[in-house]
Amino acid sequence: MAASGLKASDLQAFNFAAAGHDGVLSDESGALVIKPCTAREVAFYTSASEHPKFQKWMPTFFGTLELSGSEPAAGPVTSNRNTSIVLQSLTYGFCKPCVMDIKLGAQLWDDEAPQEKRDRLDAVSNATTSSSLGLRIAGMKVWKGEAAGGYKVFDKHYGRTFTAENCSQAIEEYLSADISEEQKKLIVGRFLRKVTEVREMLEEQESRMYSASFLFVYEGDREVLGTALEEEEENAKKPPKGEDDDSEEDEKAKKVEELKLIDFAHANWTPGKGPDENALQGVRSTERLLAELVK
Repeated sequence: MAASGLKASDLQAFNFAAAGHDGVLSDESGALVIKPCTAREVAFYTSASEHPKFQKWMPTFFGTLELSGSEPAAGPVTSNRNTSIVLQSLTYGFCKPCVMDIKLGAQLWDDEAPQEKRDRLDAVSNATTSSSLGLRIAGMKVWKGEAAGGYKVFDKHYGRTFTAENCSQAIEEYLSADISEEQKKLIVGRFLRKVTEVREMLEEQESRMYSASFLFVYEGDREVLGTALEEEEENAKKPPKGEDDDSEEDEKAKKVEELKLIDFAHANWTPGKGPDENALQGVRSTERLLAELVK
């Protein structure tokens, strides 16, 4: 769906932002996320097509909207704070999405940040696992089942209570949805493989991203998850589809898990400067934490 097709009446609050970002909206279908942005973030998404290996791990970008009027219309990015970016919603296709936002990097500020902001973010980093592991749990939403009261929400303060020694407990909590142990092991294994792929990709890229995140999503309803896994098996037996085949069936398919990099307000391409070791520290720590759970 193109950004220009959206109307103000189509938009509603987005309820699955794990890190509690303000002002995040969704369209009626739930397929799109509309969130405040900067010109720098839009430029990063726009130029990502020149970096296809990196772009594979970003949400699909549909353009921008100006929400200052009653009828949002697609338009160029301005300095107006009403500019929003329109992205693929990573929770679309799930029945009970369980979401975790892991903020990457020990350094959380970019070169344009004033000294006050640098000092404040350095203090947060030094007091949390951002410094020691290069990652911090920024928020989670976990489906515990109807009998247990539905969703359990963990805000940014939850992730700040952990140390390098016990951070794995937060990952285990994220994976404690109302699913079977067998399903949990399968999800962890898939996440581990994807994080490894991201790490290998970033080791070959020349870019910098500060305060970017991993966004993890998996299906928290065990019956729906079981059906999604059965559908995957059936679809794997079918002949591969051509490029012109109708994708409507794919859109209706239930999803098992999803993982992307998000939040590029402080990101840019840096040819000649080598890999992003700041972000890679967090990616490698995430990889290690998941590997421990697979054992």
